[in-house]
Amino acid sequence: MKMEIPDGAWEEDPDGIALADVINGHLPYNIRIFSILPVNKRFDARNECISRKYVYLLPAEVIGIGNASSPEAIQSHVKEFRDTLQLFEGRHPFHNYTIRAQYRKHSPKSLIKTSRPNSLVEKGSSLKSKDVQIKGGNDASKRILYKLEKRKLNLNSTSEDEEDLVVSTDDIECGSNTSDALSVLTCSRAKWLHEPDETDRITSAHFRKIMSCTCGELETISNAQYIEISIHGESFMFHQIRKMVGTAVAVKHALLPKDIIKISLSRYSRIVLPLAPCEVLVLSSNEFSPSNTSALNLELSRFTRSTGVQRRVNDFYSNVLLPEVAKFLDPSKPVWRVWLDYLDQCSIPDVEMNELRRAWTQWQENSNSRQQKTSY
Repeated sequence: MKMEIPDGAWEEDPDGIALADVINGHLPYNIRIFSILPVNKRFDARNECISRKYVYLLPAEVIGIGNASSPEAIQSHVKEFRDTLQLFEGRHPFHNYTIRAQYRKHSPKSLIKTSRPNSLVEKGSSLKSKDVQIKGGNDASKRILYKLEKRKLNLNSTSEDEEDLVVSTDDIECGSNTSDALSVLTCSRAKWLHEPDETDRITSAHFRKIMSCTCGELETISNAQYIEISIHGESFMFHQIRKMVGTAVAVKHALLPKDIIKISLSRYSRIVLPLAPCEVLVLSSNEFSPSNTSALNLELSRFTRSTGVQRRVNDFYSNVLLPEVAKFLDPSKPVWRVWLDYLDQCSIPDVEMNELRRAWTQWQENSNSRQQKTSY
């Protein structure tokens, strides 16, 4: 939205709070503008945002904390989960946590794929009815079965197609009968690329820097116990945070080994990781550092550290947003019950995991050896 405002509007209202409240008077209670600041015509909020903070609210029961848990047990669960989350910190390729093809530049030649045995048809086209047969069930279960059957056809493919075949709560309707769909989740889930694959390259576009990934202590709202996960990064890819959370929960449940995180952050690994529900993910703040005029830098830096604006943000989060999100914090609701059933099927077979770990260990040793030779 663009507005024409007199130059002196901020003289007695440097944070633009009064201007914001004029507009808020015409908005519903659950939509709020916190501050209005002047920018020039070249300002681009997306490109000039240098970091973003998200919170993800996770029912405490999902990581093993029950109503009868002792304070010692609660602390143990939280510490274990926090230690797992912190493994994501640093600059890594997060290609296993997104749809890789969306962050890859395609040349005209790369769009033409050579056929491989048992590989999927070109992404975006439909499979023939004889390839996938879905019988019975409602629309949600059919949709899940379709994805899983497609994935079974893709066992020998090294393309990114399997990323589109991950079952998530986006595919699951409340009350859906998905037991049949979940039972066919038996395809290959992890592999290591021993040779470069030009159709599945990992580039700088797949790297992201995570400054902080942690969680707070046990909290309660409306009789629901939850843990608040806080993730601060320069930028994020599609599905990245939800897959980070899903993987951390799978590690906490011992469905995936803890070293899967380090291995998944190697550019040569290809791993299908669980996607956590989307209903409890919230963007909490942005940080800007525009490269335009010094006056614009001054305005936005004032916005970043303004206690008045931050107080308005915190009040909206506590009084409006959190009570709405709290409706999804009951672990017995389908969004979590069905997802946990799906999560139980997401472990990697021992044979695949052992081969993946051996390849990663060998790659680490070779990399360390090259670094030592370079230092001499």
